[in-house]
Amino acid sequence: MNKLYGVGVGPGDPELMTIKALNAIKKSKTICYPGKSDDTSIAFNIVKQILPEINEKEKLCIDFPMTKDSDVLEQAHSKITNEIKELLKEGDVALLTLGDPGVYATYSYIAQRLKEEGIEVITIPGITSFSAGAATLGIPLTLADEELHVIPSSYSFEEAFKLKGTLVFMKSGRSYEKLASYIKKEKFDYDIYMVENCGMTNERLFVGAKNLPETSGYFTIIIVRGLK
Repeated sequence: MNKLYGVGVGPGDPELMTIKALNAIKKSKTICYPGKSDDTSIAFNIVKQILPEINEKEKLCIDFPMTKDSDVLEQAHSKITNEIKELLKEGDVALLTLGDPGVYATYSYIAQRLKEEGIEVITIPGITSFSAGAATLGIPLTLADEELHVIPSSYSFEEAFKLKGTLVFMKSGRSYEKLASYIKKEKFDYDIYMVENCGMTNERLFVGAKNLPETSGYFTIIIVRGLK
């Protein structure tokens, strides 16, 4: 039976892809990836930099809706699942995912549907943006008994500051201005770091609450250390 590989391609730098991820892509007949076209798909272009022969594969660009509307998401996930099922009739399929497939990725919804239909799904982890970002900044995410909390900041984030240890705010672009304003006003004494477009050519790094920019893009993470 043909398999679906959920392939984490890392946050942006193609050299951060794992050997296992590259092997799964090489052995798959069809490559699926989020975006509206090959040119605009970040995940596809990460792979293409290190594996140019991906262009020779059968390809399907998938437009994942960016919404919280449960009905829209249900319809989209059902449609994507059916499309992948058809592709699996011809051979293995690799579904590319930015960062790690297990961290706030639409892939997990598709994988679960396919598993329920008896299709074999193999998930290949990728380096997360916050792991890569911390490494680039030269900081640890945690030390000793510190806790690590990963927060989807497009939802409510204020309660997170009651936690201890380190906070990582993922995909901060949607609510960046609100989050940055809150940090500058309320949390100035903590160690604040920001990475935009981690591992990409337009990557930007900021250290300190007062240095946070006025605006930022979708692929932005904010790391807050020192909560007690």
